[in-house]
Formats: sequence, C-alpha cells, structure tokens
Amino acid sequence: DHRPMQTWTEFLRIRILGVDDREGLAEIFRNWGEGPPFGVLRAAPSPHELPRALRALDVRYELDGESRPLSEYLDRARAQGILALHGGTVVFEQYRGGTTAESRYHLWSASKSFTGTIIGMGIHDGTIDSLDDPISKYASDFAGTAYGEASIRHVMMMSSGVDFFHFEGFPDRNWMYLRVFRLQHDLDDFSAELGRRVPAGTDFNYLATDTHVLSAVLRGAYGKPYLQIVQDKLWNGLGIGGDALWSQNVPGPEGVAFGHCCLATRLVDFAHLGEFHLRDGVWDGRRLVPKGWVEMVGTPNAPFQKPTADSSGYGMQFWVPQGYDGEFYGAGAFGQYLWIDTRREVVVAQFAAQLPGDVEDRERNAALRALVAAVRSP
Repeated sequence: DHRPMQTWTEFLRIRILGVDDREGLAEIFRNWGEGPPFGVLRAAPSPHELPRALRALDVRYELDGESRPLSEYLDRARAQGILALHGGTVVFEQYRGGTTAESRYHLWSASKSFTGTIIGMGIHDGTIDSLDDPISKYASDFAGTAYGEASIRHVMMMSSGVDFFHFEGFPDRNWMYLRVFRLQHDLDDFSAELGRRVPAGTDFNYLATDTHVLSAVLRGAYGKPYLQIVQDKLWNGLGIGGDALWSQNVPGPEGVAFGHCCLATRLVDFAHLGEFHLRDGVWDGRRLVPKGWVEMVGTPNAPFQKPTADSSGYGMQFWVPQGYDGEFYGAGAFGQYLWIDTRREVVVAQFAAQLPGDVEDRERNAALRALVAAVRSP
C-alpha cells in the first residue's frame, strides 16, 4: 500500500526549513497513509481489548512553585491525545483537534521501543542467542562494517560507536532522510556505509541507524520481512486490536520497513506496548521476554547513560527521566510519549504536534507524574 510521497515533502519543509505549522503537523501525523510508502499491520484476529472505565480527574502539577492544571501542559505540549492505563483498564482519555480514538497517529522514534521489545522476544524464544553476539551473526550484509562488529547489546544501548550524528555533526539524520526518503535508497545500505567513530560501548550517541540495524538483526534471525515479524510477535502475540501503518523506503513487497521510525497506531494500541511492560513481559500467562528484561531496558546500563541535570538518560530503546523511580519512556519527535511507571503500575500515552521550545522536559515529567498520581488516587 502506498501513495505519493507528499508527507515526506511536507516533513522536509517543516523540519529543515523550520516552518511553524503545528496544525499542519497534526493533520499529517493522523493521516500518515496519505503520504509515504507503507506496509500494513492488521488487527490481531483475537484481540485483547483494553476495557474503559473512565473517571473525571482533577490533575494539577507543580512547576516553578506554582500549581497548574493539566490542561495548561496539554495546551503547551500541543497534545492531540492523552490516555492513561491502570490495572489493564483505560481510566483517562482525551483527544484534541481532529484526532480521535480511531486516528492512526505517527509515532516517529517511539517506534524504536517496539523494535527493541522484539529483540527481547527473540532472546527469550532462542532465535537470538545472546545480546553480546555481533550484529553480523544475524545480519550478514553488515559483515566487515562498523555495525557488523558491534554487539546487539551496545546497539540496543545507543552505544554502537558508529560515525553518525542525530543532532550535531555529519553525516546526520537530515542527510539520511534525503538519501532514504527522497532518493529511495535502502537504509540497510546507508547504515553499512558508516564508519567507526569510537569503540562500541564507550559512549551514548542516539542514532536512528542503531535501531534500524536491530530490525535487520531480526529479519536475519527470523528469516522474514520486518513487518511480518512485528505482526507475529506484537500484533498477534499481544492481541493488539487496531490496524497500523509502518513506513518503508519504496512501495510494495520489495520495500524495507524502517526499524527506527514511522509506525502509525491508535493511541490505545500505543499504550498496549506499555501494558506489556507493566506486566513484566508476561502476557496471557506466558513469559515473552527474559526475566529481568523490563528492568534492564528501563534503567541505565552504563554510567554514560545516566540522566544529567539537563537531559534524560537512556536504557535500551527507552529513555529514562531525571529522578526516575521505576519510570521510563518511549519518545518520538513532536511530543509522542509512552510513559511507563512500573512502580505505580500506570501507563500514559500521548500524541502531540509540538515543536522545540513548546514545553521543557521538566514540565512534561511533572505533568505526567501528576497524572499518574491522580490515576492512583481513590
């Protein structure tokens, strides 16, 4: 399934040229199927529905010595939808703008957390022997490359050491987007061209290509296209109840889905992944990831991954907030968040159309923690 690549043209205009068009962003994100090439994930034949028992909540958060209503955060964050789960039940749900409960909204890099979860499933079912195996053991096309010699563990940690940059430096993600999205190059080939910057496992460098290479590991290990693996392991395995889209470089069966980005789901299906982690990776009585996996992916695995005064830390395909206390989150550009609080057993999923400067991390943390506390209150 595909249509003309209008969405990527719009993305390049907004992101690179800095056009301030939040309403346009939201329209693009909830109509992802009208733009780039994509594959379809089908709702599970036996869906696990997350029931709704919605409650009116008076949520206030503290920031700079002031008590503020949740609506103030939602306005500043340009939120399009927010949903909270507790006890496997949706207890809070709001939508804004043209976004509805049935909108399939683009998650951007929060897609990484889906890919990382399947790596854990591959370890548990024995398809992948060890996180310390080199990438090339399963993705043979990367043999002899910087990625090929890195371990799965270090790539999961965003510590591949590969010479690439998300924020500052060259080659960077804008160069990658041009090559892959506009020129329709294979992201596998782009990733294999990258050299080594530092030894793997020695620093944190957040990279789109790291997670895409993890999807190549899964393709090699299972011997299937990536979308089929996602369908089998997550949609069917967890009973996710809605159709979804996942972008790929070119139309049709020859297209390669991006492991790092570009899943579009309903908000409740986004939250479904969080519920799986709240249950410690056990679903319908079956353990699907190794014991201890959820704690490992949700906490820093090395000193260079710890949060600082100015930024969140990282675990394995999940971010770790400042002052974390059993909390970690998946994150995508423009304010897509999957906040998982394992200690208080609450998941919060958020869709948004924000731009840099709209809301600081410390306000997001305060607002989402206040929502969690309100959900937990009798």
